[in-house]
Amino acid sequence: MRQDIICAGPLTEDALSRALADFLRRLRPRRQRLFDYYRGEQPVPKGEAVRGRPNNLLRVPFPRYITEVHTGYFLGLPPALSLDRPEDGKRFAAVSQALELPHLLFDLGRDMSVCGAGFALVWLEREAGLRACRCDPLSCFALRDAAAGSPLLGAVRLFREENGEARGTLYQKEASRPLEWDGSRVRLGPPEPNPLGALALVPFANNCEGAGDFEMVTGLVDAYNLLLSGAMDDMQSVANAFLALYGMQGATQGDIDEANRTRVLSLAEGGRAEFVVKRLNHEALAQLEGNLRRSILQLSMTPDLSDEHFAANASGVAMEYKLWGIEQVRSAKERSFSEGLRGLLAALSGALAVLGTPADLAAGRLAFYKNLPRNYPELAQTLLSLSPVLSSRTILENLPWVADPEEELRRRAAEQKTERTETT
Repeated sequence: MRQDIICAGPLTEDALSRALADFLRRLRPRRQRLFDYYRGEQPVPKGEAVRGRPNNLLRVPFPRYITEVHTGYFLGLPPALSLDRPEDGKRFAAVSQALELPHLLFDLGRDMSVCGAGFALVWLEREAGLRACRCDPLSCFALRDAAAGSPLLGAVRLFREENGEARGTLYQKEASRPLEWDGSRVRLGPPEPNPLGALALVPFANNCEGAGDFEMVTGLVDAYNLLLSGAMDDMQSVANAFLALYGMQGATQGDIDEANRTRVLSLAEGGRAEFVVKRLNHEALAQLEGNLRRSILQLSMTPDLSDEHFAANASGVAMEYKLWGIEQVRSAKERSFSEGLRGLLAALSGALAVLGTPADLAAGRLAFYKNLPRNYPELAQTLLSLSPVLSSRTILENLPWVADPEEELRRRAAEQKTERTETT
């Protein structure tokens, strides 16, 4: 299930040929399958349908629900970066606004949730300056050495030209190299210096296994879709009931048409009529549907927001207990996401240095916030009551609406200085 491609030794054309073949054979089909589930395009394993019978193919978007809940809980409030130098904080704020960094990070978080990995590309343009964007995980992969604890060797992004030729770029810390793929072998072009001094194509992992948030429950999702599709088939079969006539062997089509017109059926002595229908056990279907729904959400660590009992008890301890599962997922995401985010900040720092406005963004302190309904007055009152034992910086770091605690402290210090000047 790992997301990185292992390359033993230097990145030669032979090594890259094997790596790219491994990506196309193993990783890309797996990611494509998970994106199909997310878009509601997964297969419904019903087998061959009987001719003339209903054949409903219902797909319930559980994967999309799981991804949106997990991503919103983790990155609905963007992470904050605290920097010691005031000028670094201002430069990061300007870069974040220009690149729409919170939006970019949320898109990366969605890719991670779906297929276990996300990729961001940073580059410099002559006129536009610093640029960054999300790259499709179906066309990117990271390369790592086989040695334990070794850093990334590089990352590859593939694309197809208008003439159909498969091309790509190998990104490394020192340089990037164009590549061509003829279906069996890679050919590398000449290296181009990397002005960023850091990996320009930055990989992000959802967790240490590189697994998507709903990957482990795709079998249960298939079972749920199969259950609903079969139940709908049965409902249509009931609607297509047959009329059985007993003791009416001499009835003609004219007799039946006359009965349909007059709504009166003339039966012979001892004859009777009844509809033959398929009887459904609605209670069993509802119980099985509920069990599958609970299993899907429980095993993916996703709260059921439609459950009327979910927010019935709004106390902090009760809410934390109900969110305990998704909180474990969020903690794993934070550890893995921080590594990728620091790689992205290192690439941005390299770009700022080239532009003549250096800032060491990767050295900043990251803070992540849970996107939950909060009682902000109560939170502020609690923090203020702890001011005798907590520093002002700690209080500000725990207020989710404060994006840069250091900048807020500097503003407060400047206001106090102005107030003292006006007083004297």
